[in-house]
Amino acid sequence: MKKFVTLSSVALAITVTCISCAGSKEIATSQLAFKGTPTFSSIYKDTIVFTSDDIKSFNGTTGELSFSDTKTNTKIKNYFVLQCYIGKDSLFSVNLTSDIMSYIVNDLVLNRNIKDGRLYLQDGYPSWINNSEAISLRTQNKEKRVISWNKFIKELKKEGKYEE
Repeated sequence: MKKFVTLSSVALAITVTCISCAGSKEIATSQLAFKGTPTFSSIYKDTIVFTSDDIKSFNGTTGELSFSDTKTNTKIKNYFVLQCYIGKDSLFSVNLTSDIMSYIVNDLVLNRNIKDGRLYLQDGYPSWINNSEAISLRTQNKEKRVISWNKFIKELKKEGKYEE
């Protein structure tokens, strides 16, 4: 009986170790991660919402961010703000908006187009605003994140997910 318990314990320890190693490899392959706190609970602070493994492509001209799995679009709805990381380095935060919101954001947003459900990274919301003060704030905020934005783009290019 002792041999059985010992062998079972060893088998369990090996299984747990293998599963842990497999999980570490998955995290290591994805340098880019977006984390957030769900709107429904602050218990899950810094939850990984998606990683670069989930990103299908990013169009640098239109700002469209598309995902391999459409479930990611649905999951994003549960957050107000996401924080972008490369490894442990925080790059920037992004506010989540949609075309039906009635307020102005003068910083980076991930906007959901209500008509087609597509997501766009934009320098502010609404994108069509023509107020000189808002335009000035957006320009200043864009300049503040230029270094981190370039790191973000460089990582996407390295992973073959950047389109022009």
